[in-house]
Amino acid sequence: MSPVDLWSAKAKLRRAEKQCEELETYVNVFRDDPSSRSVLGADLDPDTGYHILRINHVPDYRHAIEDVSLSVGDIINNLRCSLDHLAWQYACAHAQGTPRKPKSVSFLPCNGDSGQHKAPGIFAPAAWGRMHEFQPCRGGNGRPDSWNGPYVHQLDLLTDLSNADKHHMLAHIELHANQFETIPIRDDLPPWVMETNTGMEFLPERVNDPDPGAALLDFSHASHLVELGAEVVRIRVPLWSTFPAIEQVGTATPLFTLPEGRPVVATLQRLFQYVEAVIADLEQNCP
Repeated sequence: MSPVDLWSAKAKLRRAEKQCEELETYVNVFRDDPSSRSVLGADLDPDTGYHILRINHVPDYRHAIEDVSLSVGDIINNLRCSLDHLAWQYACAHAQGTPRKPKSVSFLPCNGDSGQHKAPGIFAPAAWGRMHEFQPCRGGNGRPDSWNGPYVHQLDLLTDLSNADKHHMLAHIELHANQFETIPIRDDLPPWVMETNTGMEFLPERVNDPDPGAALLDFSHASHLVELGAEVVRIRVPLWSTFPAIEQVGTATPLFTLPEGRPVVATLQRLFQYVEAVIADLEQNCP
């Protein structure tokens, strides 16, 4: 087998890394901008004593969604191409020149029932053996993966996103339960916090004491949609009990997500680390 040159695969990977860093900066600036937040109003439900928080103003997110979706598509394309450039180099090395069917060369997925457990003819058995270690049929295969959402193998996810980008914009905006702010929900301190001359003192022995001023939150009716009238949360707040309606009770911060609600930046970083690991492994074991 001839030596392989992974320069182009690494170049695509570096470009994806830079684009991901730029996208993360864009997203952070967008989220930190108060004008990007949806405004929340609250109406008291007299039957339950909970105020229902709904969106009563939505900024125009069209340009932001367009920018993020196009960036995601570029990053996904570069990551996918990085693997295909790697596959091309190993196919050429095995063929001692241009492969017999050049259009069929790609980083082949193997899901366990695709018939690719045996080395494809376009790769040397040793090279395919290393590629196979990173296939969906092998699962995590002992590699570190800090992903804490519903598990999907990186190559499956990369392939799905690459295919979807050919027909749809990938990014959209959701609201997450921990991404909203409200006017004050209490005018006192919980039993386990005491104000002193030097500041606040934590009283661990009182953490289980009753707290009549505490707010109760109910997310069971939340839609996570960013649209007028969408419910964000229900809150039972003693401090608000005399207000049947609060026109501007707070704001909600948007979150860019991919299909199935996966966070944009964290998902792309996970895919980048996967492609980076594939290239490093092949370069080390099949130079």
